Amino acid sequence: MRASNGAGTTFAAGTTGTGQAVLTHQRAHYPLTSHVGRDTELADLKARAGAPGGQVLTLTGPVGVGKSRLADVFFEEMRGDFADGGRYLELDALPARPGDPDGGLARAVAEALTDEGSAAGADPLDLLRDCLTGRDFLLVLDCGSRSCEGIAELWEAVAPLARRLCLLTVGTQVLGMYGEHRVPLFPLAVPTEEDALDLARLGQVDSVRLLVDRTRALRPGFRLTEENRETVARLCRMLDGLPLSLEAAASRLKVSSPSVLLDELLRDPAMSTPAGTGARAASEEDPARPGAVAGPDARGLALDAVRLLVRLAVFERSFGVAEAAGVLELPLDLTRRALEELVDHSALLTEEQRDGSVRFWMLRRSRAYALADLGRRGALTEARAEHAAFFQRQVHGLRERLRGAQQAQAAEEFAHWRLDVRAALEFLVEGGRVDAAARLATAAQPCWLLRGEAREAVDWLSAALGLGVESQEVRLAAAQALGEALLLDGEPEAAAPLLEEALAAYTARDEEAGVALTRLHLARLAQLQGDLPAAEHQLTLVLAEPGPEGCPGRRAATLARLAEVRRDRGDTAQAVRHAAEAVRLFEGAEDTRAAARAQLTLAGLTVTQGDYEHAEQLACRALLLLQERGDLPEVARGLAVLAELLTHKYGRTAAAWERAARLLGSADAIRRGAGDTLAGQPGAVAPGLLDRVSERMGAAAFETAWQEGVASSPAAAVALALTLIEPTKHQPSSTDVVGSLTRREHEVAMLVTEGLTNREVARRLGIAEWTAVNHMRKVMQKLGCTSRVQVASRMLRPLDGREVQESDSRDLLRR
Repeated sequence: MRASNGAGTTFAAGTTGTGQAVLTHQRAHYPLTSHVGRDTELADLKARAGAPGGQVLTLTGPVGVGKSRLADVFFEEMRGDFADGGRYLELDALPARPGDPDGGLARAVAEALTDEGSAAGADPLDLLRDCLTGRDFLLVLDCGSRSCEGIAELWEAVAPLARRLCLLTVGTQVLGMYGEHRVPLFPLAVPTEEDALDLARLGQVDSVRLLVDRTRALRPGFRLTEENRETVARLCRMLDGLPLSLEAAASRLKVSSPSVLLDELLRDPAMSTPAGTGARAASEEDPARPGAVAGPDARGLALDAVRLLVRLAVFERSFGVAEAAGVLELPLDLTRRALEELVDHSALLTEEQRDGSVRFWMLRRSRAYALADLGRRGALTEARAEHAAFFQRQVHGLRERLRGAQQAQAAEEFAHWRLDVRAALEFLVEGGRVDAAARLATAAQPCWLLRGEAREAVDWLSAALGLGVESQEVRLAAAQALGEALLLDGEPEAAAPLLEEALAAYTARDEEAGVALTRLHLARLAQLQGDLPAAEHQLTLVLAEPGPEGCPGRRAATLARLAEVRRDRGDTAQAVRHAAEAVRLFEGAEDTRAAARAQLTLAGLTVTQGDYEHAEQLACRALLLLQERGDLPEVARGLAVLAELLTHKYGRTAAAWERAARLLGSADAIRRGAGDTLAGQPGAVAPGLLDRVSERMGAAAFETAWQEGVASSPAAAVALALTLIEPTKHQPSSTDVVGSLTRREHEVAMLVTEGLTNREVARRLGIAEWTAVNHMRKVMQKLGCTSRVQVASRMLRPLDGREVQESDSRDLLRR
């Protein structure tokens, strides 16, 4: 017997040992197209479905993310694992009965699973109990546009009677029942700016793969090329990586070009939502309805929740609970509950953070609808003002935190906020609130410089000052900040008049802190211009001032700069003393980033003195800290310092020169990408280093290694720099080398066999991460190993003296 659900989906009926009919799904497949980027979620669903006993699985995600396609693949691969088969029911295709408490859900499912005639007049739950009692069965309920109301009650009524019943619900919202396992489906990965720079790398990004694959199915000659790669990357970002939107775009690329399609989407963001998801129809709805206010992603939400979602559209990208509460001016607990509801309905998506927290973001289409609604109601200006006021308060609080124990957290927060800060500045400048814009840009300047974004600081500070700042105090601070940013952006001539003006004004106002900071910038300027006596004079004047009690930061910064000036003047002994004192003062003030910068200077000086072991300790520790703080310009300098150290300490091996070339290539790429904010610093590395490395390797080999370094990420470059350069020449027996480890080194080595990273080892043993890294380096030296894989194998097989083969080329000394 065959039955149909009326939507082209056909079912075949069989019988069990009891004579009852059990229907198995013969589903009309989606078009035979490739399956891209869902292997992890599919494996998760299959593992959960295969667990003993009943399972309630909920596959959620926004409209167009590919839930039904994934559920279809899951069903086809899993139904054979259930003795009595399974059914895939599309609830949109089943008849709705508004008079029933659950909208007719139980009756529709009962009629689909049994003979429709026998279901007439009977209690639907009784029919389901009769059908599923003692069964081993897979049931997929694809909600489509229907509510999931009633599914929890249906499960509770029939699941206890089945031998094993696995229920997968497919929809935009969770069921909210005990024991439910949610599998969220997010948009496909979209290309980053780094991805777009490399054609091969871009072609491996899931959203790009899908767009190119679907386009080529319709237009076989289409290719990802150097000419269209940037446009294709922007298209995938514009479409949020949503598979349905990407497939719709592919259909339009059949007779169009990526650039033309991108222009059309930029003019009309609603076009990024393909027909069938309610985008076009929403614009014709009653403005009070959720679909008209926030598009298809507001489906199922109450109007109050939709209004909250609309207000969140002022965020440029992601936001946390505290930021949402601050902008919306709501209590934290109320904000948290509201965000939970929006996430449960897939109106907001989440991003897991390293510290275990969660950030939220909206799809571009939802944000476009929401901003249009705010504009239509005349509420957009007020919403942007609240947003700008919040980020003004937040950024002003970051400056001090960047110099203290919380600097890593502060830098990470600004990394999340940078787009919102830019939006706040745009709003303030557009509205003529010049003083507020200047204050915000001045407060954000240290954060931009930390990230190597000196040009961003220059542009916004110049814009504010150009419009005419009224407050003399605000103007002075902005001029000084602009002068420093211009120095670091390679424009010392433009910086000079601003700094001279600031020095004169602060001197006239008898503001000691302003005078001292400006003199530090003027010393950097003189150093850049090669006038080392003038630079030393400025720094000596700063040191002559007593400064505020209990504030060692100014003296430390001055000594760090003076160490560089004395180094450039050839006074290495004095430079070492100044750098070491600066490190001590910075560490006492818990300014670990500034301490790491001074350590790099000290490491470079120590290399020139021939103390390579000490120099390596200093440089590696500093590099690790600077990477954690996100200080990319200084990471570039650290790579260069270690490259020079390699040529001195390990210069007899070809591997050292090759690695030096790669590190120098990485350093150059980071500087070009992040901005070279190292004015006055390059003297820490010998000027002729590049020439020496190139001559030693040969031009062709040097160019190859250099380009490998350019192509690697900063994290990979740091890992390479921290990896042991070579094993020891003599390999003693395994028993001897293991026995030569100290107690702590043995503990570290055994934890490595458990697969722990250096950070996890440090936490387990209650030691600093750098201490764990140092112990790991000594373990590798003593065991004659070049990778963590080899260390683990040697510790687990101590009597086997054979060399362990490298099993993972990507295994570097992990952070």
